[in-house]
Amino acid sequence: LPWTIPPEEFSKRRDLRKDCIFTIDPSTARDLDDALSCKPLADGNFEVGVHIADVSYFVPEGSPLDKVAAERATSVYLVQKVIPMLPRLLCEELCSLHPMTDKLTFSVIWTLTPEGKILGEWFGRTIIRSCTKLSYEHAQSMIESPNEKIPEKELPPISPEHTSEEVHRAVLNLHGIAKELRKQRFVDGALRLDQLKLAFTLDHETGLPQGCHIYEYRDSNKLVEEFMLLANMAVAHKTHRTFPERALLRRHPPPQTKMLNDLVEFCEQLGLPMDFSSAGALNKSLTTTFGDDKYSLARKEVLTNMCSRPMQMALYFCSGMLRDQTQFRHYALNVPLYTHFTSPIRRFADVLVHRLLAAALGCGELPDLEPEALQKQADHCNDRRMASKRVQELSTGLFFAVLVKESGPLESEAMVLGVLNQAFDVLVLRYGVQKRIYCNALPLRSYHFQKVGKKPELKLVWEPEDTDLEPVQQVVTIFSLVEVVLQAETTALKYSAVLKRPGTEGLLG
Repeated sequence: LPWTIPPEEFSKRRDLRKDCIFTIDPSTARDLDDALSCKPLADGNFEVGVHIADVSYFVPEGSPLDKVAAERATSVYLVQKVIPMLPRLLCEELCSLHPMTDKLTFSVIWTLTPEGKILGEWFGRTIIRSCTKLSYEHAQSMIESPNEKIPEKELPPISPEHTSEEVHRAVLNLHGIAKELRKQRFVDGALRLDQLKLAFTLDHETGLPQGCHIYEYRDSNKLVEEFMLLANMAVAHKTHRTFPERALLRRHPPPQTKMLNDLVEFCEQLGLPMDFSSAGALNKSLTTTFGDDKYSLARKEVLTNMCSRPMQMALYFCSGMLRDQTQFRHYALNVPLYTHFTSPIRRFADVLVHRLLAAALGCGELPDLEPEALQKQADHCNDRRMASKRVQELSTGLFFAVLVKESGPLESEAMVLGVLNQAFDVLVLRYGVQKRIYCNALPLRSYHFQKVGKKPELKLVWEPEDTDLEPVQQVVTIFSLVEVVLQAETTALKYSAVLKRPGTEGLLG
């Protein structure tokens, strides 16, 4: 295998191998698409680089490899494994930006002020040599210890040309700029709907889930996200400026009107001061309406869940096939032009965007695709992306059902997000799953549905546990906090949620 970069590539590319460049990824990642660099300049500004694996170099247009990648269109991430878009030799070896190895990349390099204002921008093919592979945890500990040296044993190996202090300083500088970029994005009207996401720990031998936790989205994740967004927007503008008829862009239509109107009415009935007039207004409502106590945070989770329902999928499209440029907009990011450039190992759309960018810079052929053909490929990428998202959700659901079966019953607090006349829906807060609880499955003496004003509620009367005791009454309405038990059913890998009788103490742990 030992493939080496052909000598002629060095004359065609900017050589960045001496720069302090590193990757930040999940600790288990093997397909490393992106690397970052941050050099302080004498005037107090920074030279910041986003360096992306140059997949299009290895996947020539029209080759058998290209056809398979175009058909697959995306890697699929299941709980226990990845089904890659490209052969493993490419996605885990040749393209992946492993440390201390010369790699072919496509870079966007900016001159940025400490506040994230762009003073200069450069695009081009490059060669890098990443000096270390940081996990999000490594980067997070650097962010949280700005003035302390991190012990070498707690860090991955760093190439001898660079020091851990140099990497630490670069991470802190990137974090400082990312915070400013993020703050400005939300001031400019962006929206983020963070839904609870489950992560599993698997048994090394059986591969079965041993436990799970809600994935924590931290400053190190935000750091990477900000620079990926910046690169994607920069490439969208560059390719669209050069090829107004055949740029591959990504648009996000506004929410579905009817569903949004229903949600507006629902929030008004509950007396919630939510503003749905724009993405930014909605984001502001979600971030300012709620306090930091447990109940407020749970209400925010439930409302975030409700707000995500009217949202539409973001879509790839060819700029020449959509006459109305206002439809190019990305609703959630609240920007006029956006694309995907930063993950070509796992998304075919990014490979097409790389080819367009290379053509725009005069260092590659313009893809042999008319707008109609590019749109057809965009549609296929959209279909595959939706299918892969669904499969990932099903994979998570399957593993969680196995966990309930093997380790259950599991207890958790839950918050009610919908009330029907014989059942109600809850968001199980410890696990981020939604379940319906049926009244006829509970040991109730009676239950009664009514609307108080426009607010639906169920009045439950529990059978007393002892004949000497009075029946226990419980009112279930939207935003009620309740205790639930998740237990396996006899049917294969199904589980149900059962409401705990009020007043029964103690959680299973």
